[in-house]
Amino acid sequence: MSNNFCVILTCTIDVKGIAFMERSNIGDRFKDYCSAFEMWLNGGGANNIVFVENSGYDLSYFKELALKFPHKNVEFISFDGQDFDRALGKGYGEMLALKRVFDCSKLLSEKGWFVKVNGRYYIPKFEEVAKVIGAKPDIMCDLSKNLTWADSRVFGGGRNFFQSHLFPELLMVNDTKGLYFEHALVKATLRGIADGLSWRLAPFVAIVGVSGTANEVYKRSHFKEFVRWAMYGVKKFLLAR
Repeated sequence: MSNNFCVILTCTIDVKGIAFMERSNIGDRFKDYCSAFEMWLNGGGANNIVFVENSGYDLSYFKELALKFPHKNVEFISFDGQDFDRALGKGYGEMLALKRVFDCSKLLSEKGWFVKVNGRYYIPKFEEVAKVIGAKPDIMCDLSKNLTWADSRVFGGGRNFFQSHLFPELLMVNDTKGLYFEHALVKATLRGIADGLSWRLAPFVAIVGVSGTANEVYKRSHFKEFVRWAMYGVKKFLLAR
């Protein structure tokens, strides 16, 4: 199953003064991406990786590292996509990075299905995500807050979902006005379901990495993980009824 989709790792090493970004030091961000990327190369469940960096930063180190893992199929996409109003925020930049991937990626064109993860994060039990996306749902994400929020850290689906539903919503993202990527994702998901697209609940998975917005390491809390596992179980039960 890990061969019929690709993992899109979105990266911005130089945020160039973007709004609402606490972790903005280039050196810190470079180390974050290096650490996470090496874990993706060493880990299981993701054989096809699209690494997209949207600040024009030199990716030589990442390319050399990828060569040491010939069993992984890695595609690099690099461009300077930070020439937009800094007040729009990181969500808008994320949208531009994904748009470039869907326009240019040969790997995505071949596979058709994707899982998007922030490039500073690693998912230790990614095999659980691979099982869900391996069934090729049109949309895979977690919805919360009375269907007003979708977790954008880990989501996926097919090319058609992004092009026909998600991208039009992402054009409206503006962090300064409180219109976040997560709002666009939930709107696109609900509209997609209404239009007959298949949706699967993204599995609960722990995240290893550093939040760029808060500049904080994701800390493992067994209690919080238990609560989230319980909530995930309730959602699956209700969906099965």
